Amino acid sequence: MPTRNTDILRQIIEALCDQAPEDARARLEEHFKDKLMVVAGDVETIEAQAQQLRLAITTPESAAVLDYIGEHLAVIPIETTEEVVNLLYPDRFVEP
Repeated sequence: MPTRNTDILRQIIEALCDQAPEDARARLEEHFKDKLMVVAGDVETIEAQAQQLRLAITTPESAAVLDYIGEHLAVIPIETTEEVVNLLYPDRFVEP
């Protein structure tokens, strides 16, 4: 049964094949070099935040919340890209 992590786990398995641990790490580094991999939260995070917000939620419901966040909200907004590029590399704006 696929989960929110199925795609990334599939990629990890494909990248590893039958590699020695150090070779496997190097292969994963190469495979994911142009991606940002983040563990942004877990079921415990969702449950703690729901409790703080005084929302009644079960563990399976917390997992469903994580699934929704992963599918719909876990993205880098264009405003963040603009802010960081301007912070790290000023004067990069190209006039139309």
